[in-house]
Amino acid sequence: MFAHFLADETGAISVDWVVLSSGIVGLGLGATMVVSAGVESLSYDAANSIANSSIRTRFASFASLFDTDFSNGASGWLGGTVVNVPGFGDILQLGQNELAQMQFSVPPGTSSVTVNFDLIGADDLDGDPATIFVNGQAVAIYTDDHGNITTSDIGVAGIDVQVAQQYTNTAIGAGSHGNDSRATYSLTVQNPGETVTLGIGTNNTAGSANEFYAIDDVSVVAN
Repeated sequence: MFAHFLADETGAISVDWVVLSSGIVGLGLGATMVVSAGVESLSYDAANSIANSSIRTRFASFASLFDTDFSNGASGWLGGTVVNVPGFGDILQLGQNELAQMQFSVPPGTSSVTVNFDLIGADDLDGDPATIFVNGQAVAIYTDDHGNITTSDIGVAGIDVQVAQQYTNTAIGAGSHGNDSRATYSLTVQNPGETVTLGIGTNNTAGSANEFYAIDDVSVVAN
């Protein structure tokens, strides 16, 4: 019986697993002691970062603040007269040495406001300029010399001026001489504050019966 017991190998693998398991447990305890301080510090940092973070409920968007083609009048505008001109339709006509302007309210948190509009030069304009203002400051000049357009950006900081010529020297308006012009302006005002005021002032030497500037298709978008 004693000899049979010595020769019996049943259960030997259990002894091996006890030794291996003990080694694994010891290795795990050692690793835990090494990394525990760093993990604890990282967890405190993560908790503080989350606690001090705010969740944004307003994301980048485009909100229309104003849009008009003057077909329903010029509500809110100071200066100018709405007239219907063949080829142009309803437009805000500016008289001799006249300023037309309107103020737009800006939603809180708005990073920029883009103002788009068409500027029209009609009839016998011979180089008399129209000046574009933002918040009372001149930002661009538009000149119609018998239908030939000249534009200039004054270069005001924080205001980007873009202009696209629509047509020139074309008989679109009521005149028969074919000296009308039209250009589309896009003004982007950075950090606009609570309000933005758009103004267009003329310096033409004759009255509206002979020559005039006009505004059409105004839209304002908050970004």
